[in-house]
Amino acid sequence: MLTDQSHLFDLPADATYLNSAYMSPQLKSVTEMGIEALKRKSRPNEISGEDFFRDRRHVQQLFARLIGNPDPERIAIIPSVSYGMANAAENVPLEDGDEIVLIEEQFPSNVYTWKKVARKTGASIKMVGPPPLGPGRGQAWNERLLEAITQNTKVVALPQVHWADGTVFDLGAVREKIKKQEGYLI
Repeated sequence: MLTDQSHLFDLPADATYLNSAYMSPQLKSVTEMGIEALKRKSRPNEISGEDFFRDRRHVQQLFARLIGNPDPERIAIIPSVSYGMANAAENVPLEDGDEIVLIEEQFPSNVYTWKKVARKTGASIKMVGPPPLGPGRGQAWNERLLEAITQNTKVVALPQVHWADGTVFDLGAVREKIKKQEGYLI
């Protein structure tokens, strides 16, 4: 059952905000933490080297627990999707003939990076389009995605939730299919 969480955000009561992929409204508690961080930064003489890593480790531990990862050191903290994708793309061994599977209408931070690496390596991009709007659209899009993964697919790069329409992608099923050929789900 969903409960009203609007009191946690600093939005007007009559506002309905849906463009969270662009910029999500922050929780009031996040705003308060940000103000505290700015105050702390105004006194650099009180900031130690350890301060740069303590919060990061805490966030890694919390996220590792959330996703059931026993090793928090395997959680990377990055400043943006485009930065993370660029790092991933530079570290995936791609060559001529490999395929990179993306979904259409995906947020550009993911698409531009893979187009650049495809030009550089000779890999090709395979875009998987959405089915028409209607009941079962999410399931049908997931089926199309799984069908698009072939023996030539080396990378499938997609979000868990489509930024524009909320389609939830079955990352577990994608991972199972791509790992059979030692490919990467990013």
